[in-house]
Amino acid sequence: MTVVERQVHGYRQGHQLLAASLRLSKEEQSIIDRLSDVSGPLRPRERFEPYLTAYPLPGGDRYVLARTWQDLTVARAGCVRTLSLIIPAAEWGAAENLSPFLDLMEIDRLPGDGDATRAPVSLSASAPLPPASEFRGDELLEALFLEEPRPVVVFNVPHADMVAIRLLTALWPSMRRNFALCTFALSPRKLRGRDFDLVFAPKDARAKFTDWSGRRVDGGLTRTARHRWTGAIVSRVFESPYPRLLSSQEVGLVGGDDVDNGASLRIALLWDELLAKLNTTPTAVLGLLDIANSGKVRDVAALQALEPSLSDAVMRASQTLPDAEAWDFLSAMARKIQGRPMPHGASAVADAVERLAGRAPEGAIALLSQPETGSVVDGLLPRMAEGIGEFFSERAARALLSAEPELLGRLVVEGKTLAQRVAGDDPLVARLGEVLPQLDSTLLAAVAEKLLPHLVENWQLPAAEPLVMQLDGPQLAAEVRHLGGANDFEASRIAEVAVRRARAVGAKDNVRSELADMRRSSRRDAMLALTLDPSGDDVAWLLNDPRLAGNVSTHLLVELLRNADDRQLSSVIGEARIGSEIVRLLEVDAPDIVHRIVFVDGIPLDIFIRAVNVAFAKADADTKAQIAERALRRCLGSGFDGDEVSFLTAMLDAMGERLDGALASRLGLSPNVGGHTASRNMIAFRNAAQPARLRIVWSIAEVARVLRSRQGFDLDAAAADACAQFLYDAEKVTPGSAVAAAGNLVPMLLRQGQDPVSPMIAAAFPMVYRELAKEDDVPDLLKFFPFFDWDRCKVARKELVSAFMSSKWAPGDFALTAWRCRDVGRILRTAEKAYGGEAYLSRVAADLSRLPESCRKDVEKAISTMTS
Repeated sequence: MTVVERQVHGYRQGHQLLAASLRLSKEEQSIIDRLSDVSGPLRPRERFEPYLTAYPLPGGDRYVLARTWQDLTVARAGCVRTLSLIIPAAEWGAAENLSPFLDLMEIDRLPGDGDATRAPVSLSASAPLPPASEFRGDELLEALFLEEPRPVVVFNVPHADMVAIRLLTALWPSMRRNFALCTFALSPRKLRGRDFDLVFAPKDARAKFTDWSGRRVDGGLTRTARHRWTGAIVSRVFESPYPRLLSSQEVGLVGGDDVDNGASLRIALLWDELLAKLNTTPTAVLGLLDIANSGKVRDVAALQALEPSLSDAVMRASQTLPDAEAWDFLSAMARKIQGRPMPHGASAVADAVERLAGRAPEGAIALLSQPETGSVVDGLLPRMAEGIGEFFSERAARALLSAEPELLGRLVVEGKTLAQRVAGDDPLVARLGEVLPQLDSTLLAAVAEKLLPHLVENWQLPAAEPLVMQLDGPQLAAEVRHLGGANDFEASRIAEVAVRRARAVGAKDNVRSELADMRRSSRRDAMLALTLDPSGDDVAWLLNDPRLAGNVSTHLLVELLRNADDRQLSSVIGEARIGSEIVRLLEVDAPDIVHRIVFVDGIPLDIFIRAVNVAFAKADADTKAQIAERALRRCLGSGFDGDEVSFLTAMLDAMGERLDGALASRLGLSPNVGGHTASRNMIAFRNAAQPARLRIVWSIAEVARVLRSRQGFDLDAAAADACAQFLYDAEKVTPGSAVAAAGNLVPMLLRQGQDPVSPMIAAAFPMVYRELAKEDDVPDLLKFFPFFDWDRCKVARKELVSAFMSSKWAPGDFALTAWRCRDVGRILRTAEKAYGGEAYLSRVAADLSRLPESCRKDVEKAISTMTS
């Protein structure tokens, strides 16, 4: 319901306001006063039907709809009576049906003062109007709405009121509130200096419009439509029962109350045209989106109106267009809806992109490879990746092979199934091996997370290696766990890369611990072996970790030590905490390594001895000789636990005739060997079997030289006895060497009165004495003895007697020495003549029981002769 004010204008001493229900401002009243009068002078006897005038008042809140009748009751020609409705502009613009207003002016008489009252009007819904089919409205509507907006005058239009009513009804609210028209104008009509938007004039009024600045239209002519939408708007305005240039939905689309020009209509018409084409031309949706994004419509309303049809259009376009065009279409769609509140549309585009990527993957790669693709296309990359992966084919593989490194990496990262597909394609795996090293670390890490779970075969190594080589410690442990769980390390080469990487980043222990927790298999053990170094720490772990079964630990240990170099083996065996345990294990499981230990430098002596015993027991004769030589070189100069003499004797026996006696004497008797050790060695030499012992005998001269170099005889009695025996043997086997040895030893021995060297003197001195007794020249060696003079034997006798009588030596050895010199009488007489000689001879006589019988008898006889 709204209230309409009314005014009546007519002739009363001039055209003036006769009655009014509302007084307006002077300006507005002046406008109504002027426009309520006829627009120009009538010709004599000219008649006209009542006509309509409609226009807004300047304030903008009131609109005037007037009907003017020719007043023939006044004698003055050209007088009119006008009933003007003053309507609230908002209600006027919003009215769907103008009939309630027009009904107030449907009177069959001239309006009078009594009609100038306030009238309530009940606004009703749209009502059908009869068509104005006789009117050729093409040119009028083109002029008003499809071309540059200018005032329009239409000539020669019958039933202009019906045309005007349909047009006013068809206008959208904002335009209707501001539209000014007159259905009978004898000359141009103006409102505040501007021409009315539309006036209808009789054809004989053309002359009055020669200066008309707007369009002139002949309403009686039929012309060809100049615009594609002419027919549509003619139908809407003049044929439809419910005239509407813009539906309420279209009004909302193009701006609602702000719509005030024909451009908005054209946009709405274009919108409808494109919307109608969607069923046959799905690409029309791009034009619709352009309109929505143009800023000339309400984009939210436009998008809401469009979205229900968009999904279907996108689907059909992606399925029916050629591949290249489909990609162009979807790319354009994605850009146009970016950032717009169209979740269903965006989802449809993404779904279509995924399907199309599966069907035409090279288009996806081409699109993503364009420079500056932008966030829109990049945002679709995951769906493209998923489509390529889901519908993977040789075509997809070829497309991916052509992708730039970064793009290929990103696709692998984003696709849920693509990583698995790529991992199963040999050429793509090879390609990844080339391109992955070119990726930045962040992308490479992301690719590793997606791809490594699918790289579980050796042939996939090209792709796996650059990925594994960027993992850290925990990641490497996880990768090794995955490779083991996937197929028991069938991808052994990939696992080897992981171990190598773990070593480089200090994560070897992490990986090894992970392996130890896994179910045992030969491949697992092989991987575990790769984490072990021949070092004390690693071997200790191997021996002590409770997760390893004993046979596994031993097997790994054996293989580890077999592959170790000598320096590493020495270092490991030399570990006090594990060396003995290692040899214990190797005795049974790897005697070959025990044999090798024997010949490795730096092995602790106790472990060396144990290794020698093990290796020696299982060796053949030649090998035993090699082991024995090694043992003698190592052990003759040092003391060790156990039965040293038996061990050395066994080694000497193994050497047999191969023994280098001179070398053995140097090793076992040199000055840097302690007296106890040298004594032990001399006994071992004596205890050796005949072949080895003879090698020492043959080297007696070297033995003597080495003993002389000790700067004092510090061997024990047993060793002295053994040395004496060698001298006796040498005297028989190699007399010359024996004499040379004696010549070296005697000067030293005679000074060792406090040491048990008398057995050696008994063996050595006689050889020297007998040489001195010869008439031949004395050998050069013997000439160096300071006690030699022209009576060489006499001086020797005195030195011998002096040495024995001043020593702790056994007197019996003096007797034996004299007997062996073959000069018992003179030597004993020399002793007798010495101070205390008789007493000493008594002691000699008392110590003869242990001497050979022939020696005892000869000495007893000589003593008896001297005392008788």
